Amino acid sequence: MRKIIAVFLMILCVALGALLYWTGKDDDRNPPVISFSEEELQYEQGEDTAKLLKDVTAQDDVDGDVSDTLVVESVIPIEGEQKATVLYYAKDESNNVAKARRIVSYIPGDGILWQAEAESETQEAADSEGTTETEEAENLSSGSPRMVLTTNKATVKDGEYNLLSYVKEITDDKDGADWLYYQIQIEGRHDISGPGTYELYYFVYDRDGNCSNRAKLTLTIE
Repeated sequence: MRKIIAVFLMILCVALGALLYWTGKDDDRNPPVISFSEEELQYEQGEDTAKLLKDVTAQDDVDGDVSDTLVVESVIPIEGEQKATVLYYAKDESNNVAKARRIVSYIPGDGILWQAEAESETQEAADSEGTTETEEAENLSSGSPRMVLTTNKATVKDGEYNLLSYVKEITDDKDGADWLYYQIQIEGRHDISGPGTYELYYFVYDRDGNCSNRAKLTLTIE
């Protein structure tokens, strides 16, 4: 009789443990944490993106190591610079999605690095606009985020643009750039409907509800 009771209690403990485990998974709302080293990477357009994953891991507080779900979502060149923004994606078994952003050295497909002249032209364009987003940012309160674009004017072909690629820097006294990057709002983007010239305004709110400066981009689509 005692053996039967002992077996019953053992089965009951296993069942309760399994129930608690799966209940915990159902309540899992936390995304994995994506981590990578501080090593500076160089990526050339057209290369296998696998090289961008060699030192990247994704760790979840419930499922453990979920690095096998990691993918490079996109590589976005930063206009006028020798760099690109790499966006990583990972998820856990509860389908909580994590994203992370990393800046790497970048070589365009023709093998020629971005020219310094482009930076000079960007600055001249910004000066011709009058008050730049940097100057406007200086007038914000100390607790507000700062938004800086790579340029104030851009000309692209229809369908060959990425609006977020024009974001150069976002800073805040509390919130990190990675979190702020996914809160970016672009006023005017819904008005884009093919060739033409569009005025777009980039801004972001931090967790305290402070709004950044409104950085203006004049986008011409040919």
